[in-house]
Amino acid sequence: MLESCQLTRRVGHLFSANHGVEAIYSAKEINNLIETAFLYQGVPYRNGGTDEYGMDCSGFLFRVYADNNLLIPRPTSQQALFGASVDLADIREGDWLFFKTNNARTINHVGLVTKIKSADAIYFIHASTSKGVREDLLQSKYWIKAYVKSLRPYKNNSN
Repeated sequence: MLESCQLTRRVGHLFSANHGVEAIYSAKEINNLIETAFLYQGVPYRNGGTDEYGMDCSGFLFRVYADNNLLIPRPTSQQALFGASVDLADIREGDWLFFKTNNARTINHVGLVTKIKSADAIYFIHASTSKGVREDLLQSKYWIKAYVKSLRPYKNNSN
């Protein structure tokens, strides 16, 4: 695994115009991403973090993708633009959910959809400021109120 500074430098300029990206992930790639995400479950929250010592929400997502040789933008603001919009009714595992938490004016949180039990039971994994990396139910009172949008992320291999 690369150190977080190396990861950030390596990705730096790649996403100014979404050059060379696709919007298709295989089922195996999505499963690998979700499995990787759960390896970090319990890692504490750390603003700006992208490693096992602590992660913020966008750093967590960035790390999961980097561990699978896939490049995505690092900050949440850029991640929120890095995919095709998806209605909740069409959500799939591997899609990203974006939120405005704590009365924020702009999107400030992101999570990865891990499973869909029904239209009213969509689960996602994210780096929570209070409890670290964990899985939550989108339809819980807190998260559904903070929910802004969903994306099916673009694909960009780092190889």
